[in-house]
Amino acid sequence: MERAELLPIIEAALQRLVDDDRHLLLQDISERCLAARLACYLQQQLPAWSVDVEYNRDGYMRTPKRLGLEEMCANRRDRDGRAYVLPDLIVHQRGDAGPNLVAMELKKTTNPTPRNCDIARVHAYREQYHYRHGLIIELETRQGQPPDARIREWFGP
Repeated sequence: MERAELLPIIEAALQRLVDDDRHLLLQDISERCLAARLACYLQQQLPAWSVDVEYNRDGYMRTPKRLGLEEMCANRRDRDGRAYVLPDLIVHQRGDAGPNLVAMELKKTTNPTPRNCDIARVHAYREQYHYRHGLIIELETRQGQPPDARIREWFGP
């Protein structure tokens, strides 16, 4: 799916998140919760694809995704303390063959963590797991600011 076809679908899902889940943004609810709501709206628009939040397996293998990033950019650890990553939200065909359409990292404006690791993860998903598109989504959750959800950066064609 090309960017021109995908962009209006993602923008409509983001607008629905703002309109229908305004309370969650105003309450500065977790990125995981917001990603799950966004996944619901995307799944409705992309019925031929699987839209998953924190999908933690590498194809049919029972192992977590390890992107070969610096330890500081891993966002989870396994029982043995080894670093791995969980994408916030992906659009793909489950299994080894894919195809993998979009990997998204969501970041609330109230999250003080630098964005460099989110960007590195998106690039790694594209390079190592062949996601066609990679997005950084910014969620406005600061007190006194109107709730918003927007594409901050788009990587890929």
